[in-house]
Amino acid sequence: MSIHLRATTFIGLYSLCLAMLLSSHPVLAEEESFQLSPNTQRPECRPDWIAPPQNIPNEASQNTATAHEVFQKSANDYTLFGNVVIEQPGTVILSNKVDIHRLKQTADAFGQVQLHRKDLILTGAKAFINQKDKTAKIADVAYQFTNSRAHGTANTIDLDQKDRLANLDNASYTTCRLLDFSWKNRLNQTQTGKKYDWKLNFSHLRIDDAKRRIYGHNAVLYFQKVPVFYSPYVNFPMDKRASGLLFPQFGTRQSILQTKPETYLTLPYYFNIAPEVDDTLSITAMDRRGLILGNEFRYLQPNHSATLTTHFLNDNITANQGLAYLDSTGTLQYTDPIKQRWDAKLEARQHWAPGLNSDILWREISDENVYTDLPIEPALDTASYTERHINLNYQHDDFSAHITALDYLRLRKNAPYNYEKRPEVGLNYGHYFDRGALNHFGTDIRAEATEFEVSYAADHKKPEALRTYVSPSINYSLLKPYGHLKTEVIANKVHYRMQNNGYNTTGADEHDVTVPQFALNGGLVFERNLALNGHEFIQTLEPQIQYLFVPYQDQSNIPIFDTGVKSLDFTNLFAYNRFSGYDRIGDANQVSAALTTRFLKADGTPIAEAGLGQIFYLADRKVQLSGTTPSTNKVSDYFVKLGFTANRFTFASTSQYSYRNYELTNANSRLKLDLTPRFKFLLTDTIQNNNLPGEKEDLAAGFNWHINHKWTLGSYWNYDFTANRKTEVNSAIRYDSCCWASELSVKEAQLASGLYNYSVQYVIEFKGLSSVGTPFKKYLTDKLNF
Repeated sequence: MSIHLRATTFIGLYSLCLAMLLSSHPVLAEEESFQLSPNTQRPECRPDWIAPPQNIPNEASQNTATAHEVFQKSANDYTLFGNVVIEQPGTVILSNKVDIHRLKQTADAFGQVQLHRKDLILTGAKAFINQKDKTAKIADVAYQFTNSRAHGTANTIDLDQKDRLANLDNASYTTCRLLDFSWKNRLNQTQTGKKYDWKLNFSHLRIDDAKRRIYGHNAVLYFQKVPVFYSPYVNFPMDKRASGLLFPQFGTRQSILQTKPETYLTLPYYFNIAPEVDDTLSITAMDRRGLILGNEFRYLQPNHSATLTTHFLNDNITANQGLAYLDSTGTLQYTDPIKQRWDAKLEARQHWAPGLNSDILWREISDENVYTDLPIEPALDTASYTERHINLNYQHDDFSAHITALDYLRLRKNAPYNYEKRPEVGLNYGHYFDRGALNHFGTDIRAEATEFEVSYAADHKKPEALRTYVSPSINYSLLKPYGHLKTEVIANKVHYRMQNNGYNTTGADEHDVTVPQFALNGGLVFERNLALNGHEFIQTLEPQIQYLFVPYQDQSNIPIFDTGVKSLDFTNLFAYNRFSGYDRIGDANQVSAALTTRFLKADGTPIAEAGLGQIFYLADRKVQLSGTTPSTNKVSDYFVKLGFTANRFTFASTSQYSYRNYELTNANSRLKLDLTPRFKFLLTDTIQNNNLPGEKEDLAAGFNWHINHKWTLGSYWNYDFTANRKTEVNSAIRYDSCCWASELSVKEAQLASGLYNYSVQYVIEFKGLSSVGTPFKKYLTDKLNF
């Protein structure tokens, strides 16, 4: 028998009151925080349904009720029995039996009561609805959010429509898979001998829909049956990000300056201030140094963003002993006692107007050992210095300009005193008169003014100056499908105004250098089709030649501020200046030649390339970085580039071989293997001045291996072959289950010859409750651009 009823008061109250639970599920926060957030794990990890989902009627649907039988006990009392289904827009209610009392304006539902809405499924043993008081009470409740399938239980839920409140007694929450799907075990949320990997229990939960907040009492987090966290009271918003405790980090570290390892525990707390503003306060307890108070403030706007990070510590060790450091002989020394230690970092990006942008990366520290001694910036614990800058850039059509303040923060007592740019102002205007044509004529002008200072110490014994640089040029290019031809003339004007700082050893306050440059560059492209093993390929042969003439101008009396020999790169064969920077403009009368061949797929996708090049000198090179002894070689070393790309293999290398004996002198190589989607390996190798005094070879390698869907292994090595010692090693192992993950990493980093810092770090996350990401994978990406 099927009974259809018109809209009844108890249906509206029932669904409206229970719908309050729907809004208790916050949106996933951007920040890791104490909150109920969706489970984003792989599909097979998502919990099963506590009840089969129902088709939810749309807003235009009519209110209906169906049942196998209906009984009228009296004029005002009805009983619906057997597969009772009540539908109204947005809600479906299922029950075995429903008693309706019209005069009392109440209803009782019994036996496997279910409520289905678009984002919520709720089941209970029985429910009582009071239309007059606009309240409802449901017993033995299990609930589940449909978007994440996160679920939980409560002994009872009391609903108050007037005040828009919901109160849950003995409530639980987890994102782990259901252990059993029977009705009895679903309510108990347990199975014989088994429990959830993690579960959050509350003695009482209060959901205030009017204030859009959730209040929990006596919150206990259980992990593998063990209580690991307790809070007598928590409250968090129902929408978006949530303020609250983040997961702690554990670690231990030992420096060459410490006699024994020191353990630490970091407890962070996240503040959701506004949708575009948040703050994370952390306390790190070190067993001997004391408490580090850390703070990270962030804001994000469409055109502006910034992060301000600070740490502060009253250091018990350095307050008594002073700062420890190694002198030039490797002997441990101490400074005067220092108690207050701190650091501050500002990272900001701004978009002020169309084409006008700025970015800031700035640090200040209390002392040079702060990152070595404290676990606050792992990437800098072995660094000698770090860059800091403020940039303002403008770009509009052919015109660009910049203002830069740049210096280097010293992180070692024996770190070099690098030059600061305070500030640098640059302008550039380039224009092609027939833009888009195959033949075009263009002009360009560059201008730059840089104030070089050294402000760390009064006895740095380095000259300082204001350097201005102007470089107008004209060029003509001829472009064809089979090749190109370009000629260019550049005039370089460099002026120095030396500062009277007591270290001007050149004997003059002003220096002027005017050096013109002339270059003629041309290249051809030959192609042929190849068929190998049934596959079609294209091979190119690309000869390129350039004549460069730069007259000699004596520059030996000018200090070196930001100039050096250019790094190894195949394109430097055709560079106009063999030096980087403007303090030296090398004289040249030379011809550069290179031959490159490429192998392409039929659609133009590159597969492999090889190139060989050399410079033929028609005159000695008199301009040098230091000294005046000219270079008299008639030819340069051989430059070779190799590259290969396949589906799982990428290799690129540039190397330099002696023209005398063909021995390798310099090389930069990069090898990447993606053997499977689960395994990635990357290796970089750098060789400098092989077989010469000061030679150096560094090898850096790392891999990330997803052994299976649960275990991941990763490692990074940096080895100095010249000194025959490792400079940094970091290895990590990660475990991922469906609803929790943990990661253990061990790091060894060189501070000085044969002396190392050691650190161990452990992190854990409970998926759907909070997240800390994958720290080692981020570390590997930063190190190797993985």
